[in-house]
Amino acid sequence: MIHVKNKMNIIMKAATLLFILLFASCSNIILATSYISTPKEAVDIVVENVLSSDKDKALLYVWGPLSKGVDIAGIREFIMQTPDDGYVVYIDLYPSANMFHPVQYVFIYESTGEYIVKDAVSPPINLGDYQMINTAIGELLNSVENRRAPLPEAKINSQTSASQTKWAVLMNGGASQYSNHVRYWNDLSNIYITLNYVYGYADENIIVLCSDGLNPAPDQSNGQNSDPDLDGDGDDDIMYSCILSNVDFVFANLITTLTEGDKLFVFTTDHGSSNGGWNVLLNLWNNEDLTDAHFASLLAALPYCEIICTFEQCYSGGFLDDVVIPPGPVVASSACRHDEYSYAMNNLEYDEYVFHWTAAVKGEDAYGTPVDADYNQDGIITMDEAYLYAVNYDVQPETPQYGDYPEGIGAFISLDISNVAPDVPEKPDGPRDGLVNNEYVYNTTTNDPEGDEIYYMWDWGEEAYSDWLGPYNPGEEAFASKTWDEIGQYYVRVKAKDAPGAESNWSDPIAVNIVEAPLLEIGEITGGLKVNAVVKNSGADAVGVDTKITVDGGLILFGKEKIGKIPYIETGSQATISSDLILGFGNIKITVEASIKDVSASKTVDGFVFLFLVIIS
Repeated sequence: MIHVKNKMNIIMKAATLLFILLFASCSNIILATSYISTPKEAVDIVVENVLSSDKDKALLYVWGPLSKGVDIAGIREFIMQTPDDGYVVYIDLYPSANMFHPVQYVFIYESTGEYIVKDAVSPPINLGDYQMINTAIGELLNSVENRRAPLPEAKINSQTSASQTKWAVLMNGGASQYSNHVRYWNDLSNIYITLNYVYGYADENIIVLCSDGLNPAPDQSNGQNSDPDLDGDGDDDIMYSCILSNVDFVFANLITTLTEGDKLFVFTTDHGSSNGGWNVLLNLWNNEDLTDAHFASLLAALPYCEIICTFEQCYSGGFLDDVVIPPGPVVASSACRHDEYSYAMNNLEYDEYVFHWTAAVKGEDAYGTPVDADYNQDGIITMDEAYLYAVNYDVQPETPQYGDYPEGIGAFISLDISNVAPDVPEKPDGPRDGLVNNEYVYNTTTNDPEGDEIYYMWDWGEEAYSDWLGPYNPGEEAFASKTWDEIGQYYVRVKAKDAPGAESNWSDPIAVNIVEAPLLEIGEITGGLKVNAVVKNSGADAVGVDTKITVDGGLILFGKEKIGKIPYIETGSQATISSDLILGFGNIKITVEASIKDVSASKTVDGFVFLFLVIIS
């Protein structure tokens, strides 16, 4: 019995040892296949191995656990297909930059903790599936709220003009809810208040396109809906969602709404990207795009008007080469170059460049702190002054850009009708019929409401324009001459510009008919009982040629002058004219003249008259 009992003890010990070995083996297998079991563990690996000291500067998002074969994609590019089970961490190292800048995607193998890093330039197309990780910058981003800048105590009465109406188009695409940051709405609200309360833009003339428009669903990265009331007066100010079809619709309406000489201000904020070089685009809602070329075509289709553009998005400098072009007047500025990102302020409540630009034109920043951008102290914040102020106070790593056409016009243009244009000039006065290669003089006049000196530009028809001629005093008659070198009908009109640069509309035109000219020549002059002369025409047919024969000197009793008309001299032909019978005595000079419209010919010869006989020397 004792022997059996010992054998049982040995068996029990062996079984226990086997169980321990099997348990240990199973534990090792579990660790090998489940090295990472939570999203936090995946993030910890990324923080420790990829971010190092940049943790607090980065936005971190994690997605998983994911099975093998799941597509990982950014808005602008495909990233990878998961090679195994694991997690994906999205890293944004430039969270204050607007979208489409360098980012990283890190895939972490669930079984081993090893990872793959992929560089990209856009956030996940499904960012809503990712979980945001608490970091210092992430907490700041989540804490930002929509805010309205304080309203001025009372609306300022801006200048008005019968010849100019002020319009504005404000745009924030936002891309999608998770990329539509709170600061974009704040940018729009601040500039809307500035236009409406400081410069007197009518509510209905400020056209706002913002993210998903009036859809009440959340459309901001903070999970809230963009409030359609930008200034807090109880009325909806957002009109349309910021998609491409609505942008086209708004500008198509402006083609029929704007009148020549109106002022249009365009303001854009949110994201931008590049198609390479100077080819850039503005990101709209639902990740649609407005290219620089498309935007320029929308402006080009508008009636002749004054245009101001302020662009905030990344790569926005690439819009300037398409916008700042003839005929002008146009002024545009951007937060950055065509190959740069643009940035938010450090507190993420506004974008850096447009915050300072808006403060310059408003006279106070969005927090109510007064600012002074009136560098020449003339009481007007012109577009060059607003740009200069914004550049001086922009502390982010971006390079604002500026352009105007005609060059220097930005020193005379503001958001207000700060300089009223001259009155439309009177219809030109001058010849309505003329000949090729002959000079004709025309005149006009106008007044300037502010008494500024006036310059005139003449449109001579068929896209032939004079330079700006002047200056003239208001009411002073202005003259200009023109020679046409081809036959045709030309419509002549004129416009005025005052010394500060404000232009009037074109005057009513007059029609000028230019025909080919005859070419007259006085041929042989002979004497006898009368003076005889040949009139030649080597130009166009001449109809109704006026002639005159004059005898001067000696003693002339009669026949001193003979005036006549040749009915018709065709091209390459000639006609003979004669004086009346001449009676006199002495040395004489005989002058023969022929003329038609602005073409004339003359010839003088010496002679001698003896009673009724004329002798040519």
